[in-house]
Amino acid sequence: MHQTEASKFDIIKRINRSMVLDKIKSSEEISRTEIAKDLKLSKATVSSIIEELVSRKLVEEMGKGKSTERGGRKRSMLRFNPSSKIGIGVDIGGTKIQMIMTDLIGNKVYERRIASTNKMSKLIDFIEEAINDSQVARDSIVSLGVGVPGFTNPETGMVFESPALQWRDVPLREQLQEAFSFPVFINNDVNCAALGERWLGSGDNRDHIFFIAIGTGIGSAIISEGKLIYGADFMSGEIGYQISREDIRNKRFNQLKKFGVFESKASGEGIRTEQYSAEEVFEQYRQGKEEAVLIINEFMEELAVVIVNSINLLNPEKVVIGGGVSESMAVVLPKLQARVDELTPIKTEIELATLSSMAGAIGAVNYSFQEVEENNLL
Repeated sequence: MHQTEASKFDIIKRINRSMVLDKIKSSEEISRTEIAKDLKLSKATVSSIIEELVSRKLVEEMGKGKSTERGGRKRSMLRFNPSSKIGIGVDIGGTKIQMIMTDLIGNKVYERRIASTNKMSKLIDFIEEAINDSQVARDSIVSLGVGVPGFTNPETGMVFESPALQWRDVPLREQLQEAFSFPVFINNDVNCAALGERWLGSGDNRDHIFFIAIGTGIGSAIISEGKLIYGADFMSGEIGYQISREDIRNKRFNQLKKFGVFESKASGEGIRTEQYSAEEVFEQYRQGKEEAVLIINEFMEELAVVIVNSINLLNPEKVVIGGGVSESMAVVLPKLQARVDELTPIKTEIELATLSSMAGAIGAVNYSFQEVEENNLL
């Protein structure tokens, strides 16, 4: 068989395997015959794939189901076994590192948190100690996903720039892969948080989501057709650099690696005052204090404009707002939704994130599962 033909065969085999596994995942229980019929695959192809999935414990036999309408023999039933494999998610923040281990559908197996570090040896030791402490069988771990604050290349696992960690051109995936036998995947922390909210949070597994993270700074992630959108240089979602005509008139321009023009107005840094944190300003807003009301109303107007323009451009099913500042935003969410609805005829639901500080680590697990499944490593 020629190499090209062999590669085509491998691609077809991988697609068929993915289709069969997805079919079993979406069914409470199902037979080989039903899978073959629904997917229009041969029984031999389905049986071969099932044999491999059962051997890897991803699928388990359920015994015999009901007999057919014509009184034929009962069929052997199958179901997905999510607890067969475990993934690790690590969210590296500027002040803390959050780690979680889950099964294939997000059930938590283990969780741990430490103060942040930019030392590779300490990061590796932390992950290794957590694995040992969790008492999870090492051969059941299929992936490690890591979220990093800064510019990353998910394809190579390189961290171009992470000011919070003082990293520049760090081959993070390569260095971690040398320490662990299971596949390692790297992504931006906001992208991971978006995937986490889609998987187990406010995103409700929707395929089209615009995620905004508002903390000290502001960033976003775009999910379309269930996949992250990266852009040519892996820099999509940098909404902190959004600019208005007023900014141009006042000669407020963006510079790479510095706080963006919009970021300076619609982030925790933009909300806080000399005396009060962003959280305290929101509390004063609740109390109706005039200065706080002015600050939050201005923040809301700036945010609403960017959300409206993003909705008009991307047509998401949901806008999900996460990050530290979002935890104070319940009081203003109805007003924000009403303002956005007023400014665009494209109706989109706005929700606050529900996973809090766990979103990044959960999303890192989910991202790693997506990658191992796509590359037939599960």
